[in-house]
Amino acid sequence: MSYLKLVLKGFIVGLGKIIPGVSGGMLAILLGIYEESVQAIAHFFKDFKKNFLFLGTLGIGVSLAITFMSSIIEFSLNNYYLPTMLLFIGLMLGGSNSLKRGIEGTNCKDYVFQLVLPFLFMMLIQFFQNGTFLLNDNYSYFLIFLFGIIDAITMVVPGISGTAILMLIGFYPLLLETFSHLLDLSYISNTLQIMLPFGLGILVGILVTVKIVSYLLKKHSVSFHYVIISFFTSSILLLLLQTLKNNYSIGTIVISFFLFLFGYFISHILDSHYNS
Repeated sequence: MSYLKLVLKGFIVGLGKIIPGVSGGMLAILLGIYEESVQAIAHFFKDFKKNFLFLGTLGIGVSLAITFMSSIIEFSLNNYYLPTMLLFIGLMLGGSNSLKRGIEGTNCKDYVFQLVLPFLFMMLIQFFQNGTFLLNDNYSYFLIFLFGIIDAITMVVPGISGTAILMLIGFYPLLLETFSHLLDLSYISNTLQIMLPFGLGILVGILVTVKIVSYLLKKHSVSFHYVIISFFTSSILLLLLQTLKNNYSIGTIVISFFLFLFGYFISHILDSHYNS
């Protein structure tokens, strides 16, 4: 895979990281880089140069998206919610053929538990998210570290939106504001107080979670892929239901539809190129 294409895929995954309800891990699967990323982290030193180049290039794309797009995403969600969300729904659906490859030749009737339980879990998250936040804005460094671990788990496990979880516990607005000021030196002190413990939590969480996921992919691959499909289906459903909560003009709906198609075809082309 060319480095430019990998940076672009990392950029899309990074955007998914800051869009509420969108799973960066799911986008990684749909773009064809999930399993390779998990194995590269889990067995980093087995082929250090190859894994370093792969993860480093991917990380550049993710970092660029978070650093330069957080303010834009925040503005877009506040002012153009439907077009923004349908663009990312299109991105997710465009690469959905990737999900079928892990379950080819199997019967879904044998994996009902793997399909139903994750779906119910996502519905439960949505139910609580519609209530009040669990915490206030007074966070200790240790608590921010724990949030980082939680976010890392949602980054590695596809289909669970880290932003949705962080919104549930009330930390997402502060994190998004911090992301939007990463390049503002006047905020450097506040930024470091949030990003250092949060980043450390992400690092610890990823190192532990990828080992578990790597094992599941190796020993229980089909079951794990059915779980992913369940998370994917529930995520798309919840995102669509979320967009129906507001009223929109005809013009907004038309623009949103074309952005949905744009996202769909971009993701589909990237998926086709990766698997060609």
